[in-house]
Amino acid sequence: MRIHVVGIGAVGNFVAFHLRRSLSPKHSVIALHRSETAKALLGDSDTAPLHVERDGALLTQEGVEHLPYGEPRRRSRKSDFPPTAMYVRDDPAARRSIGPINSLIVTTKAYAVSSVIRRLRMHLSPDSTVVLLHNGMGVYENIVASIYPNPHERPNFVFCSNTHGLFTKGPLHAVHAAIGDIRLGIAPDPFGHDYEASHNAAGRPRDHQLSLDDIANVSTENPIPPRYLNLRNTIAALTTASGLRASWEPFSDVQIAMRSKLVVNSFINPVSALLQCKNGGVLESIRGRDLADRVCREAHRIFQAEWSLEVRQQRRSLAEQGLGNVLPAPYPRQLKSLVLLREIERVVELTKDNYSSMYMDLKLRRPTEIDFLNGYLMHVGRKHRFRPFATASLGNLVRMRSIIPLAPQP
Repeated sequence: MRIHVVGIGAVGNFVAFHLRRSLSPKHSVIALHRSETAKALLGDSDTAPLHVERDGALLTQEGVEHLPYGEPRRRSRKSDFPPTAMYVRDDPAARRSIGPINSLIVTTKAYAVSSVIRRLRMHLSPDSTVVLLHNGMGVYENIVASIYPNPHERPNFVFCSNTHGLFTKGPLHAVHAAIGDIRLGIAPDPFGHDYEASHNAAGRPRDHQLSLDDIANVSTENPIPPRYLNLRNTIAALTTASGLRASWEPFSDVQIAMRSKLVVNSFINPVSALLQCKNGGVLESIRGRDLADRVCREAHRIFQAEWSLEVRQQRRSLAEQGLGNVLPAPYPRQLKSLVLLREIERVVELTKDNYSSMYMDLKLRRPTEIDFLNGYLMHVGRKHRFRPFATASLGNLVRMRSIIPLAPQP
């Protein structure tokens, strides 16, 4: 098996490190870099160790291959690397050496995912599996609409909710600041393959595990389609890498977790970035708490409208199958405004000494992920004819701040 990881920042470094640490040497873990980054980091070599630091202890992992894939850097600020590294020409021969991709884990910023998938499309096929490990929501919908509108050409996609606290200390050096987990949910198969068949048949008891055999049954003598074998192997590789603390869960549960995290990030990230403060500062004022409450109430209203639409669609589908007596699940408690507010308070306390990624993006004049956080809530709100004023205001202020250089520190 060959697993490619693209976006070797803190999260990508962390994922590649633990995959290489847990997998047998017969399986390859390949880190994909932009051409100029690969040249600056590696020179003429294709190997370099990865480093993960936790509580002051530095761990090193050898055996990860490094390859360029040609994606150009799009930033308004100066590069992290020497100026000469910025002008390395794309090498088509080097990109061809990537070969077919069985499993691709994308850990770039949300705004870069679509362009990365487009650049690597020549290496992907309907038999590939793409794991989307990024902040925000709305990326998958953009990929389907602009790159893979034809389901017969579309790879399998896996959604993720990641709560590990990570930041980059240097090239190929991630600091694991807070232990979290990674929750994996497989997007429904356009060809009707039920990845959660055993779980659904059991009536969704809380202690019933999903079965890898529902993806691809390796104990059968029948040939297994590569599309499903690659998916099974990807889920197995991620969930057996103990350092990742990854679990495969029902897709609907992962969507709920992603929506909850979206609301948390739609408050903490823009407020900390605009105030240029650590995460702990966003709730120090009663005005901050009032703003958090407004964002949560708006998100509750948006998600409830979206949930009602999904329930109506589910009821129509069940009726067409002659299952009109099956009741859809109730609106999730995790997405109610008071629970969302408590989650914001919990995350602020847990990360009070950390700077948010959006704080760093504005400070270093990098693009932000605001369109996939507050922008996503605004997009779904428009669909239901509701404008979330507090959420939209934070989004617009970040966009305004992004085009105005920060004043130099005295």
